[in-house]
Amino acid sequence: MNREHVKMAVVTAGLTGWLLATTVSQCPDQRFDALLRRGRLRIPVPNWRFFGPNPGVKDIHLLYRDLAEEKPGAWQEVPVTQDRPWYALAWNARNRAPKALFDACQDISLVARAYANNLDVVGRTPGYRCLADYIRQHLAHTEDASAAQFLLMESYPTSLTEREMKPVFASPEIPLHSAVAA
Repeated sequence: MNREHVKMAVVTAGLTGWLLATTVSQCPDQRFDALLRRGRLRIPVPNWRFFGPNPGVKDIHLLYRDLAEEKPGAWQEVPVTQDRPWYALAWNARNRAPKALFDACQDISLVARAYANNLDVVGRTPGYRCLADYIRQHLAHTEDASAAQFLLMESYPTSLTEREMKPVFASPEIPLHSAVAA
């Protein structure tokens, strides 16, 4: 038997085994994790999952309104997520902006819950500053609007046809004509 064939077989078997171990370690249940980390070999596999360990069960909604002459306007919903084309599984370059918006909303939601909607704490988060700048600079406002406000809501499916909506965080007034974040 040729030495090159033996080397090729060993490398192929090793890479195949590592791919199989990586695939097994990514399963939602984690019973194989301890198996891979025991023994003399302790196979080093990446620690990420193909399937989320905590699947999303709620949707987040971003609403905003203009304030003109101290009077609030009607709430308008900003789409946080967008429908994806079929090829988005492999290439989804247009997902960056919606993902940043979604992450900012998630950041605010987590901090608002953790600190009981303390405006001083929430207002210093990167998510709040990002969202305030987004609302100030990228959304349409009425001509006489001097400020804007946003509201984060979460919806949970309660049945196949109904959803329960809960408010998460309401921002203070965000000045539209100021470069300083509220």
